[in-house]
Amino acid sequence: MREKNQMYGFEMIHTKDIPDILRNERCMIVDLRNSEAFGKNHMKGAKNFPFEFFDEWKNEIPQNVSLILYCEHGNQSMLAARKLRMRKGKIYTVMGGYNGNESQ
Repeated sequence: MREKNQMYGFEMIHTKDIPDILRNERCMIVDLRNSEAFGKNHMKGAKNFPFEFFDEWKNEIPQNVSLILYCEHGNQSMLAARKLRMRKGKIYTVMGGYNGNESQ
């Protein structure tokens, strides 16, 4: 079940929700982990924008696409989602992050 966080303007999802979102929306999957973790393994189609460099890349993200954000455990993706809430496209964060991927 998806959880819309009205206060912060993003939706919390499980990895199993991603295929449905990708089918119905123009999306960009953003991996917020460092480049070493991304290089070892990542979600198919994800782009690596490490959270530690958020201020450097935040303006490179297109406004007219939805974003699916994930990190290692889910904390940094929620912080990034809150910082990006004023953009035009929808924002989704993966609950449990990349590690939550195994439990779904």
